[in-house]
Amino acid sequence: MDWGTTLYGIIDTAIYSAVGILIMAIGFILINLFTPFSVKKEIEDDQNVSLGIIIGAVIIGISIIIASVISSPSGQVSDKAGSAKAAVEQTDK
Repeated sequence: MDWGTTLYGIIDTAIYSAVGILIMAIGFILINLFTPFSVKKEIEDDQNVSLGIIIGAVIIGISIIIASVISSPSGQVSDKAGSAKAAVEQTDK
């Protein structure tokens, strides 16, 4: 098992997860800012189930978009780890 590649994968996963969660939080804050009513009051106090479903659908949609962007082929971990490993092997010779 190549621990260097595994470590790069774990670090990249942690970074992408943190970025994704941060973007989701920003998206939820934007939803709260642009609605003309209190989302918390409507869902919790008034028991507005339909608003909860709509907000949930919007969050899932944003999540799918973020996941698609993060998993795009332009940032493949194996290429980065492979080139770093090749560079280390050349310096060892």
